[in-house]
Amino acid sequence: MKGIVLAGGLGTRLDPITRVVNKHILPVGSKPMFFHPFQTLVASGIREIAVVSGPPYGAQVKELIKYLSLPQQIRVAFVKQTSPKGMPDAILKCKKFVGDDSVIVIAGDNIFGGNFKKEVGAFKKGAVSFLRKVNDPSRHGVPSYDGAGKLQGIIEKPKNPATNWVVCGPHIFDKMVFNHINKLKPSARGELEIAELNGLYIKLGLLKLVKKTDYWLDLGTFDSLVKGNQYAGRNKK
Repeated sequence: MKGIVLAGGLGTRLDPITRVVNKHILPVGSKPMFFHPFQTLVASGIREIAVVSGPPYGAQVKELIKYLSLPQQIRVAFVKQTSPKGMPDAILKCKKFVGDDSVIVIAGDNIFGGNFKKEVGAFKKGAVSFLRKVNDPSRHGVPSYDGAGKLQGIIEKPKNPATNWVVCGPHIFDKMVFNHINKLKPSARGELEIAELNGLYIKLGLLKLVKKTDYWLDLGTFDSLVKGNQYAGRNKK
């Protein structure tokens, strides 16, 4: 299995700082932000990892990759995404890198208290996404089930969520992911959506959702960036 760290996007929730810098290189503890999810992949047993970024500040990410303190057996590649067109588009840009392997995709602005070694080791086919319990599920994707408990879909930002368990990544996909991405159409905002990609796996009965209870934080806002630095400081990350 190979890994992808998503370090592109415009970071509008951290405006105006992100007008001059890629948010993924902002400090979280003693490291740039995207180093944390990268090291989570390494701790999960991934040995070949692509970092995806692009204009206007992707060169900053590319430059910092050389300063990752990694064992010699870790192979790192930089993949350019010319414009932010969604997570599936970023995955598609890594097709040559991934080849015929399965892949785990992690957001470059997330920090995790644990790793995914168990799930990576057990993965065979289809897709796996992860659920965590949050206080504000209406800001996330929430799974929907039928009366028999069968997964029907993932509802993005529901007004009346039925559960506090939300989909928050990372995402594991088999080698068929590129075929499925090629079936997607851009959403109203002009991007390929991860919810639609997961939806294709749901229709095939091949998406598994795994609940996790370890620490997780999206670092994409000023408030969460402060919390992330506090967590990293306490845990010497």
